[in-house]
Amino acid sequence: MTVATPPLTGANLGVAYFAVRKNLLNVLDDYDLTFEQSLLLNYLRQGDATRADLIAATADNIKISAAEVESHLDAAIARGLIADGLTLTEQGDSLQQQITERVQPLTRTFFADIPAEDLVVTARVLATLTERADAALATS
Repeated sequence: MTVATPPLTGANLGVAYFAVRKNLLNVLDDYDLTFEQSLLLNYLRQGDATRADLIAATADNIKISAAEVESHLDAAIARGLIADGLTLTEQGDSLQQQITERVQPLTRTFFADIPAEDLVVTARVLATLTERADAALATS
């Protein structure tokens, strides 16, 4: 007997998203770090950004207000993870590395045995959904 795979829905995406995110949040809790702060550390580890660009990009990516992002950024600066010039401090870089080392095995497990061609199609579908949802938000 063949079991049909249910069609992709927003509910499927949401369940997967929250399951993956909860695993990340469990790791972040060990470091008393918010999801938003972890994103800021990750973005800054990838390269320089102006404060305005960092705040705007983060707010846009996770659909929260710039004021909320700014609050998380200020908290990370106050904690000594990010220097005023928007570079990671030694402590911030070390923390980001520790988080990465703990999350990478989880990520490998989640993606294990999924054929590469399925991942390519999934990435394309998710990009299209994001583009359409962003366009809908822009008109609302």
